Amino acid sequence: MKLFKEKINELDEVNREFLSQSLNNILTLHELVNLFINNKLKKKDLEKVIQGEKKCDRIKEKYVQVLFRDKRALPFLVEDRYNILMMLDETNDKIEFFARFFAVFPFDLYEDVKKDFNDLTDFTVETVEELLNCATLIETDFKAAYDKTFEIEAARRKARKAKFDLLEVVFKKTDNPTRIYLTSKLVTYIYEIAQWAEEVSDYLRGLIIKYPSR
Repeated sequence: MKLFKEKINELDEVNREFLSQSLNNILTLHELVNLFINNKLKKKDLEKVIQGEKKCDRIKEKYVQVLFRDKRALPFLVEDRYNILMMLDETNDKIEFFARFFAVFPFDLYEDVKKDFNDLTDFTVETVEELLNCATLIETDFKAAYDKTFEIEAARRKARKAKFDLLEVVFKKTDNPTRIYLTSKLVTYIYEIAQWAEEVSDYLRGLIIKYPSR
């Protein structure tokens, strides 16, 4: 029993570290996008997001080591925990990809899409924050985690509306075609973070159904 408690405590500690760094990544990106909208962004600061993703990779490696050291006595199957970790890690990868694209984006944001872009960013951040909350809750409270998945779905739907409201304006532009195209890609890449976050929450919802006794 002592070995079981030590294993769970160590796994929980690494899991909390991973989720905490993941939250820091999306909040940092949120702050930098807001600076961009207000024409105050220093592109070099996006390196903070890239380095944050690298920190998550190191924590992920530690998590996998702990997870496979002893495959017994886990609340979830080892494979399920591994899948959760990898899917959350993919969320960080998408955040990093957006930050890298954002860093080389050569234009200012169109003035008439700033509000929708701000909304899209806010709703995307909301989906990721709620996903990380869900990943925390699933360890102790299945009902609360299950309810949280529907909040994630609602936030993603709001992000989708903001995306298409924004693209409707962008695609009517008649100026620089490259600016129009790259702005649309910027919009698409940040929305993909929200979309993926909902896919991860769908997987977590499936686990709750899989383990109904918890």
